[in-house]
Amino acid sequence: MSDALRSGAKMLSEVCPVCSSPLFEIGGEMRCLRCDKPVVRVREESEVYVASTPLVLTQLENAIVAKLDALTALLQQTTEPEEIKQLSETLSSLVKLFHESRKLSETFRKQ
Repeated sequence: MSDALRSGAKMLSEVCPVCSSPLFEIGGEMRCLRCDKPVVRVREESEVYVASTPLVLTQLENAIVAKLDALTALLQQTTEPEEIKQLSETLSSLVKLFHESRKLSETFRKQ
């Protein structure tokens, strides 16, 4: 905490909803230093969806990358034409989903 304060962070009166540590404003962003994550303040329930969407998209992209990696390994090992076809179609769908998620992420970053 002292390092953050020395580097210009501002300690806020609010606490982290996860760990109850004091929150800091760093570069215009509210952060929990203990959780090492940004914290978003919402006033209405409808704002929760807007605030959580980037996190959900990031989790989706991470899951897709993990599946792409696993399926690529299977594709490299198989010699069966039908299995190659199925894996290729699934990989293609996952790549398309990944790109769609990235487009949505970019849209939310611009807002």
